[in-house]
Amino acid sequence: MNKRIVYTIMLAVLTIGASAQTENPRGIYKMITLTGKLGEVKAPYDQYKFCSDSVTLTISVQKEVFQVANTDRCVFEYTGDQPKSEYDRKSLIYDSDANHFTLKWWSTTSNHVHFPKNDWCIEKYEANQYSPEGRLAFDALNFVPTAADSKNPLLGTWRVLGDVDELRDVKKALPEMLQNYETSKYNNVYYLYTPQSLAIIIKKDGGIVNQISYIDKNSYKLPKGVPRIKWLSKNRIAIEEKIDYRIDWKILERVTEKQSMMSRIASQYVPKRKN
Repeated sequence: MNKRIVYTIMLAVLTIGASAQTENPRGIYKMITLTGKLGEVKAPYDQYKFCSDSVTLTISVQKEVFQVANTDRCVFEYTGDQPKSEYDRKSLIYDSDANHFTLKWWSTTSNHVHFPKNDWCIEKYEANQYSPEGRLAFDALNFVPTAADSKNPLLGTWRVLGDVDELRDVKKALPEMLQNYETSKYNNVYYLYTPQSLAIIIKKDGGIVNQISYIDKNSYKLPKGVPRIKWLSKNRIAIEEKIDYRIDWKILERVTEKQSMMSRIASQYVPKRKN
């Protein structure tokens, strides 16, 4: 083969490879390694980045608890690996495409085992990588409810309206719950029932997720306990809660919008446009 043709092909391949590493990261990525005070080490935290065109969120998972935070406060876009000046401390995104990216950020943290003070920290991320706990959390967060399932009507997203001591008090308490929902402590608190899990979402800050086994439409099994369910209507239920020596009932109402909880949480972090 002509040497000039070989050179042209090689140049094209290198160009394609290079351009593929300059994409904006989009999707869910897991931290694989961290380079800081101890050099490059295996990720010390079960940490993920949710990257979209409107917001970047950090999701940390520890056992059944997951936390969501807007730590970066910017949309991740490719920047290259070098700051614009000696005094530029903005985070850098490079080696980035749909499969992986590298984040380089300036740390001012004192007395941290990994993060240096007044120096750069490097985190490498890969897509489609999850711990077992992370997989359970994201399967729940990405679950998109459909219409009520006739075989398992619990499946879906339910918002918490409030609590009552006795079921006989629900009818009287419900109008006030609905009227005061927007200002109540339960605004944006959800129960998310998926085929594999129950996730309880605490506003936009995260929540807990546990594996679930459905017994029938009136009960299910969690790692700790078998709560009972009372159906108040097709789209409202009461969940038994045992607190010390008493039993309370948490009142839930089905959310009919077909939206994943990840999208719902992310939308709360998107900056509001100024008129």
